[in-house]
Amino acid sequence: DHLFRLALEDLKKLEAVAVPASNAAVRSCRQKGQTEEDCRNYMKVLLLHKERLFSCGTNAFAPECTWRDISSLVTVREKVDGIGKAPYSPHSNSTMLMTVQGDYYVASPLDFSARDYALYRIMGRERSLRTPIYDHKWLSEPNFVGSFEIGEFVYIFYRESAVEFMNCGKAVYSRVARVCKNDQGGQVILKENWTTFLKARLNCSLPGLFPFYYNEIQSVHYIEKEQLFYATFTTGENSIYGSAICVFNMSSIKHAFEGPLKYQSTQKSAWERSTTNSQQFQCGTVEDNERVIEAQNYQLTDEAVQPASRKPLYTGELERLTHITVDVVPTKYSFDGVHVIFAATLEGAIKKLVVIPGLLETCLIEEIHPFPLRERHIFTMKLLKDTSSLYLGTDKEVLRISVHRCDQYRSEESCLGSMDPYCGWNKHQLACTTAPHLNHLSLDWKQHHAACPDSDVPVDGGWSIWSPWAECDQVGKDTSGDRCLCRSRQCNSPTPANGGKPCDGSSLEVTNCTQNGQWTEWSGWSACSRTCGLAVKFRRRTCGNPSPKHGGRVCLGPEQEQIYCTSNPPCPAPPTPTARENTWSEWSVWSECSAQCGGGFQWRRRRCDSPRGREGCGGGCETDYRACNTHTCPETRKSSNWTAWVRVNATRDGYFEQRFRFTCRANVADSSMLRVGSVKKEERYCHESAKSCMDSAYLNIDGDWSEWGEWSQCSVPCGGGVQHRERTCDNPRPSGTGANCQGPSREERDCNIHQCQKLEEEEWTEWSVWSLCDHNNEQHRRRTCMILDPSPIQCRGSTRESRMCIAGQETVAAAPSLEGQRDNGCSGIRTEHLVGACITCLVLGALVGALAMYRYTKRHQSRDPLAPKHLGTPLVQAEGNTYVPHSQYKNNFSTLTTSPGKFPKEATIKRNGFRAQIHSDHNF
Repeated sequence: DHLFRLALEDLKKLEAVAVPASNAAVRSCRQKGQTEEDCRNYMKVLLLHKERLFSCGTNAFAPECTWRDISSLVTVREKVDGIGKAPYSPHSNSTMLMTVQGDYYVASPLDFSARDYALYRIMGRERSLRTPIYDHKWLSEPNFVGSFEIGEFVYIFYRESAVEFMNCGKAVYSRVARVCKNDQGGQVILKENWTTFLKARLNCSLPGLFPFYYNEIQSVHYIEKEQLFYATFTTGENSIYGSAICVFNMSSIKHAFEGPLKYQSTQKSAWERSTTNSQQFQCGTVEDNERVIEAQNYQLTDEAVQPASRKPLYTGELERLTHITVDVVPTKYSFDGVHVIFAATLEGAIKKLVVIPGLLETCLIEEIHPFPLRERHIFTMKLLKDTSSLYLGTDKEVLRISVHRCDQYRSEESCLGSMDPYCGWNKHQLACTTAPHLNHLSLDWKQHHAACPDSDVPVDGGWSIWSPWAECDQVGKDTSGDRCLCRSRQCNSPTPANGGKPCDGSSLEVTNCTQNGQWTEWSGWSACSRTCGLAVKFRRRTCGNPSPKHGGRVCLGPEQEQIYCTSNPPCPAPPTPTARENTWSEWSVWSECSAQCGGGFQWRRRRCDSPRGREGCGGGCETDYRACNTHTCPETRKSSNWTAWVRVNATRDGYFEQRFRFTCRANVADSSMLRVGSVKKEERYCHESAKSCMDSAYLNIDGDWSEWGEWSQCSVPCGGGVQHRERTCDNPRPSGTGANCQGPSREERDCNIHQCQKLEEEEWTEWSVWSLCDHNNEQHRRRTCMILDPSPIQCRGSTRESRMCIAGQETVAAAPSLEGQRDNGCSGIRTEHLVGACITCLVLGALVGALAMYRYTKRHQSRDPLAPKHLGTPLVQAEGNTYVPHSQYKNNFSTLTTSPGKFPKEATIKRNGFRAQIHSDHNF
């Protein structure tokens, strides 16, 4: 997720640029079944071209590339799509090359599942070409190691499954392949593919009647001046560990590529030597159809590339060599230089080997351990001649190691006997140093001829650098489980040999050990707490002899002791309680709330000072409670970690895996009160032959129907109904570009077609009473069907009937009320009347006023329509309503009479009064 620019000498950080994967890419990567660690941005390409840096990262399985200024990494000149230019997975072995002309070559898996292996030229002035897709004769599950631009060719070193050995089993061979830089591909056949691609086997083996092969190349280094390739080889992963270093010259590689070819006529036939000339695979030849056809049929040379020496330069048992780099070091007696090989092991050590000139044999000079306490895998190792340093890259750090460590040799004898090409004895300084001022011919600098170290020369031991501080166990009595900080160094720079002096000093340093606490002596007894009666005295001690440190245990036991004072005289009798003692004390402060949210309570207490208890204090309670923190608790949400992947189903080519995560949320104060709620499931599909899995949602699966469900209940009990059944498209559900299910998801059929036995009267409820007349002079009544879902032959008829209103019928719009008539005609005693009466009484006197009121009252009561004389008048009986259907009215004429359909005005008399209604009030 970062790009760093470091200083070469001290590795000081000059610039750091964060290049994390985008959130969308990470989310898509996780949905496709990749781990959280793999769904990050791993930088796989760093190439320099004309003061610009071309970098590519996996970007959570969505490769992305950029062009940046080499002096300012934060300056992005251009963003480029990384598909086809970098691998998707951080675990893919790949190699990239930018030619002088700016053409970009990549050898890597180029798809999400890491199954499309290709040698691809995708950027630059030349036409884009690649190896054919999924053709094992060209590339068969390769692991790419290195690439070089040499002359008019580009060379690729890798290991792959041997196609020529397929008929006899499975084996892995090391290869070198090459293509012409000016290859333009075919016109029709191999239109977008190489026409000059050719590969040859690399032979690194121990000679004999039955050679022992080191078949898997791990790393390669090219010395341009001498045109030599140094490479590390190992045995197979399932074999006994073994490693070798072989060297190949360019002439042996050209010999193999210019020799006969190997050909397989059919898939079942053996690979045979062909007489076809390999000249058509050389650059600059005229391109024709015959050449293109031969390029399609031939990809493998018949002869392997043989090493420059009869046997490997170096072999090691029970070890695996990974990376290799070679330095050419001038010496006092070899101005052209001696080849010094640095080979890294799987455990993180570095072997320093010297190739003896003219013999093509190697000697082990020393073994460097950059990580003395723990093994660390070295991901990359580069040599920089300008600083005479090795630069190591691990998953934790970048290290710089000097290629020469002459100061570890203390004497002239051990210095010259080490046979280190970098070191010699400086007569002026009387020390083992490198050549003064890079002058290897200096008379003050002494060095022997290149040879293997003399096993008889004593070698004094020298200390390695101190390791970082780390925790270690403390040894001793009563120290079980106690810890310290320790660091160590080893006497291996160099290791004393042949009677040499051992290293002086300690190999281990210890600090910050766990220190358990101990008590001091007890102090003297204090004075008694009281001068009379019951009293105590105490003494103390502290945990400081020594104090606990660095995780040590605290002291066990009490810090204070107390005893009763037995020599105190008795205290005098207490005074008689006063009246104030028969009262309640003040309330204590409120306690803390019993809940942080969601409603809790607080309490406080008081004390009654009366000898008779609460009765003496006039009653009341000793404890008081109140509600607190009644607000709703905030929503708490918690999710578990994903479970491990569990295999749930297997297919012919792979299997399905599922994993689960549980989530719950609630308004609670403490997350420990949460209970499991929803369950989330993820599913992925894994290919047996691939190293990666993908989300099952991205598979192309055709959908299929589930079984039909049960028939539903019939919609009606008789008279003909419908019932249905359903099915779902989830066996399996369609996914990706898979087809949907064919056919209907629902079926229906007739049911209960027999005739219903009920009478029409039993199907309907009773008619409701007629409503009042509305503004259209109509009345209405209703009825409902008692069958929930009737068939077409059930509940025939209407649910509503209407009729015209008959004269004298009540209407909704009421006539003016009696109260209104009273208000208009008989308004009773009004205010102005009372005022006038009062004035009259004052003027004429009480007698005249009483007479006036009597006459006034008599006059108004005689006009009241509710007076008893009106109530005594007999009422006329009204004729009942007669139902006349709408069908008997045509053009506003009734069929019962010949007169037009005009009706007298109607009104409903509404009576408002103070007395209760009687039965006769309903007759008008």
